[in-house]
Amino acid sequence: MTRRATETSLQREIALALEQRHGAPLITVLGRRGRYRTMTGAELGARATEMQALWDRCLGEGPHVLMAALPAGEEFLIALVATLLGGGTLVPVAPPRASDLPGRLARMARTCGARAVLCTSNNRGAVEQQLTGEGGAPACPVLVVDDPAPVPEVASGGAAPCAFPVIQHTSGSTHFPKAVPVTADQIRHNCGLIQSLWGMNRDSVMINWLPHYHDMGLMGCILYPLLSGAHSVQMSPFDMIRRPAVWLEAISDWRGTISGGPTFAFLECLNRISEEEAERLDLGSWERAFCGAEPVPSGLLERFHQRFAANGLARDAVFACYGMAECTLFAAGEAGGAGQAAATPEPWAGFEGCLLSAETRSRIRIAEPETGRALPEGATGEIWLSGPSVCRRYLGETGDDEDGFFDAPDGVRWLRTGDLGGIAGDRLYIAGRAKDLIIVNGRNVAAAEVEWLAAREHGDLSASAAAAFDSLQALPGRADLLIELRAGCAPIDEPHAVAARIRKAVAAGTGVRLERIAFLPRGTLPRTSSGKIRRREAALELSRLHDQAICLDEAQMAGGAA
Repeated sequence: MTRRATETSLQREIALALEQRHGAPLITVLGRRGRYRTMTGAELGARATEMQALWDRCLGEGPHVLMAALPAGEEFLIALVATLLGGGTLVPVAPPRASDLPGRLARMARTCGARAVLCTSNNRGAVEQQLTGEGGAPACPVLVVDDPAPVPEVASGGAAPCAFPVIQHTSGSTHFPKAVPVTADQIRHNCGLIQSLWGMNRDSVMINWLPHYHDMGLMGCILYPLLSGAHSVQMSPFDMIRRPAVWLEAISDWRGTISGGPTFAFLECLNRISEEEAERLDLGSWERAFCGAEPVPSGLLERFHQRFAANGLARDAVFACYGMAECTLFAAGEAGGAGQAAATPEPWAGFEGCLLSAETRSRIRIAEPETGRALPEGATGEIWLSGPSVCRRYLGETGDDEDGFFDAPDGVRWLRTGDLGGIAGDRLYIAGRAKDLIIVNGRNVAAAEVEWLAAREHGDLSASAAAAFDSLQALPGRADLLIELRAGCAPIDEPHAVAARIRKAVAAGTGVRLERIAFLPRGTLPRTSSGKIRRREAALELSRLHDQAICLDEAQMAGGAA
């Protein structure tokens, strides 16, 4: 069959979006020093057609399953549109890094049945090394987008060819990333939720710095604006991390209406944007400032609003949200009601709630993990999700695929998120991953709560770059804490005094007794490709990390040792 003979409704919707903005800006890519490149719908469609033709010459007639190990920018955006228009499957992945596990790309390529991996000439060597893994045959060929050449046929992996327009990967904060196949219907349904609850439409302007190889950046900030006929402005994640002010400057300059990120991004803006930089910002156009991807500490969004209220940012614009790759992207959270929110219930006093609509509330169950029994409002349990946006399975032989799903007696298939939380009133509260719990006298304490309490004791500590975990060889209720300094901060003066304050605050707030505390240089802790901390890996690497830190052991402190 040809591409035309198998055209899907999603292909038609992408083609319609390109036509609707035929001569109007559709995607703008920001560069350094004020440079930018804007593509109209007509230009993006033409360049995507050229890329399809290139693939046919180098790979044979498609459609194909293609893994994209491309940096942020034009090449990836065109590859995404070319894949969707051509009826293929795109598998976005992070370009290789020195810290990657050996064979990461090889495992992903085989699981997804990739025909080839798209890369640039700059990272070709690293990609080929990752595809070879332990020295065997490469999992699949590479296609260098800036120096294309025909590639040989090889046996594909286990994925059905082009059964899904997109295959995403989970963040992998507690295990190796899993491949999540996303159908066209799931994309359309989830995009419809964003359109109805967030007001995304043709008049929206999305400002995005989030990585394109994870669900929040890929779906929420690239694909959904495209399907909505909106104008999106794309920038490199590294530019935002280097200098957080460029994110808010882009919103100001391009009159962005929707933009957001995880908690660390909001913290970086609070800590690293100077008063002089802030004075030049006009944030009056920013209608949806979403904060998600990890638990949102209570008070953070209020502080963010207070800092930028003088720049025109409305309080109701700033809100917490929740989602994951397994439900395509979005599960809960919307703007509005900030001033009307009731006091946070005691079990989740440290976290911001996500506002629920009638539809999102109906798709969430707070469950007893062992039985699946629905728990009443106000109880803490595992968050389960259902509905048309939720994927049905993982790809590949992971050994625990079915642990992620639960088929209820009434026929509803639930996704077990592995996240703990609860519902009170019209809010969903997320406390963190179940695997990151610290147990104190039979009570569960989220690692994130310990980390946030600790960071409040010194302004140079980063709450979003910390790992608290139960001591592997200690009594219950005891834990260790590794926490990084913020960017540009010198080693802490009087670390023993700071550690003592941290121990006192954490014990009073949670009952957790911290044994070892380590103040680490920025960038030391192991992270996922989306920047989340791998707490379990940090626990296993405790000795190595201690060698790079100011370490304060409770027993040493009691004896007066350094």
